[in-house]
Amino acid sequence: MLIRVATILFLVAAILGGSAYFIYELYYKEKKLDVYEQTNASKVAPTPLPDPSVAAFNTLKPLTVKDTPEAREALKSFLEAYPESPKLSEARAALGRINLNILRDPATPGNTLHTVKKGDSLVKIASQLKSTAELICWMNQLPSINLKIGQQLLVPPFNASLVIEREKSTVSIFNNGEFFREYQAVSAKLPVSKTEVQSKVIDRVARKGDKRLAFGDKDYPDAEKLVLLSTGGLSIRPFTEPPADGSTPTPTPGIVLSPSDFMEIFVFLKNGSPVTLK
Repeated sequence: MLIRVATILFLVAAILGGSAYFIYELYYKEKKLDVYEQTNASKVAPTPLPDPSVAAFNTLKPLTVKDTPEAREALKSFLEAYPESPKLSEARAALGRINLNILRDPATPGNTLHTVKKGDSLVKIASQLKSTAELICWMNQLPSINLKIGQQLLVPPFNASLVIEREKSTVSIFNNGEFFREYQAVSAKLPVSKTEVQSKVIDRVARKGDKRLAFGDKDYPDAEKLVLLSTGGLSIRPFTEPPADGSTPTPTPGIVLSPSDFMEIFVFLKNGSPVTLK
């Protein structure tokens, strides 16, 4: 009797166990495989699509070596169409070079070619044409402020404003509100802010030792120059070599540019020129 009961129990257990295994294999295991496949599929990174702006810029690139209005307009259109392009810096650098060379062209609309007459001076010409003596001198690469009767001087219109971008450490100069050229800072020490800060140029300083110099002074070309802003004691200054004694100068708040970049900005700016810190 006990053997018969044990046999029956064994058969029932075998039947129930087989059914459970069958159910596991048919339903539960398949679901686990589905979950596994879905999980692993999500870990496979999709192949990124090529950035269309790169191809667009490469197509445009042969044109950017030409300092023509057509090249300038093409670059402006590219920057408007692809403001986040990885080619942004390269495009802005090309546009800045073209803008400067077009500005130096006497044939550019808006430029004035002034013929020096008796009694003229850089200051007088600048006053008449709403420019600055220093900008006229720089644009015409004059060796001194002395003029000759009959000499022709290029006087371009320029109404400067600056945009300083904290994250990129760049300074961009605008002419009449339109992008002109971008400069990469050598170093930048700027206040942290999540909002734009409006500032302006309050002074353009040139000094030698303790003496402040005016444009036209014989020592002016070698003077130490800087641009002072109205915000938090900030300044824009050229990079200078560290002291010969090996000491480290105390960094001052503001932007440090290469000497050539700084001089471009310096001659374009006036007291009161607006500055935006982004």
